[in-house]
Amino acid sequence: MAHPDHSDSSPGRDRRDRVAIHCEATSFDPEAARPLSFVAIRIRGSRILTGSALLLYPGSDTGLAEAGDRLHAFIGDRPLVGYYLDFSIAMAERLTGRPLSDERTEVSSLYYDRKIRSLSKQAVDLRLDSMIRDLDLPVRPDGAFGIALTAAMAWLRLTQDGR
Repeated sequence: MAHPDHSDSSPGRDRRDRVAIHCEATSFDPEAARPLSFVAIRIRGSRILTGSALLLYPGSDTGLAEAGDRLHAFIGDRPLVGYYLDFSIAMAERLTGRPLSDERTEVSSLYYDRKIRSLSKQAVDLRLDSMIRDLDLPVRPDGAFGIALTAAMAWLRLTQDGR
C-alpha cells in the first residue's frame, strides 16, 4: 500500500525517481488477460523504496477502477523499469485507461547491451534467473513483488555500479 508521504503531488518528490513495475495475469496476451496482481516499487537515487511499494490485486482487494486510479497516482509521470515491461505497461494502461510515461527501461535490454560488448558472437541468455546469477543479485523472483524488486535491483546494478 502506498504511503501518503510518497504521493505524486509530494513537494519533495525527487525527479530522479523511477518506478519498477510488474503485472501477473491470467495469460501473456495483453488483450485477453485479466490482471491478477500489480506491484509498483519506487526507486529513488540508489535506494529501492520497498516499504512504500504498491501491491494491488484488481478485482479482489479493490474494484478495477479503484485499482487503476491507485496505480496511476502511484506511478505518476515517473520513468518505468521492468522485466517483460511491455506486457506490464500494456496491462497497466488497460487498467488505468491512460497512457503511462514514455520513458521506459527494459532491464533485459540493458543487460544485453552490456553483455554483447564483452562477447564475441555468442548468444546472450536473457532469462531472469541467468541475469540474477550473472549480476549477483541477492533476490529470488517469487511472484510479482519479487520480479519488480529484481528489475529494480538489476536497473541499479546495470546503471550505477559499472559492473
